[in-house]
Amino acid sequence: MKAAIVHCSQTGFTRTYAEWLAEELGCEATPFANRSSIPMSETDLLVFCSWFHAASIKGSKWLKKVMAEHPHLSVVVLATGAAPMPNDAHEAAEVESAFRRTFPQEEYPELPHFYCQGGFDYDRLGMADKLAMRMFFKMNAKAAETDPKAAEMLRVMKAGFNGTNRDYLDPVLDHVRGRG
Repeated sequence: MKAAIVHCSQTGFTRTYAEWLAEELGCEATPFANRSSIPMSETDLLVFCSWFHAASIKGSKWLKKVMAEHPHLSVVVLATGAAPMPNDAHEAAEVESAFRRTFPQEEYPELPHFYCQGGFDYDRLGMADKLAMRMFFKMNAKAAETDPKAAEMLRVMKAGFNGTNRDYLDPVLDHVRGRG
């Protein structure tokens, strides 16, 4: 099986997962900017690693086009975000809902998709995202005065964190390897 990995990463956490997957699958982790270098007609499996941004998955427009142009291609999506790994059905449903905003169930019923916690590093954000995060911090400061959970979330986001964990990739690897 000829596998390819394309990653769209702003702050490096998604790239980390893509590189770990590439090590496991014996292929390259290609940055989104170089995606045209991958010969899709010669590829059996494409793992697209990206991140949740403004209620969608970055680069998804390109991926949808690739899937339409290459119906033979098996595709797996790995999306990252700042939220912790889901611990219960409610949290899993929130992640699923976020994924389905980009890849609606009616259009992509069989698309395998996974979530891994990434991290947050304000200093690595682009200018527009820095401005948005400043507004987010201001909006949540009032709630943090009376809500300990909101205060902790705000503290963690302001300090930044790296939530990547190679073990989070186990379900992705199990899925890919199970296909033979």
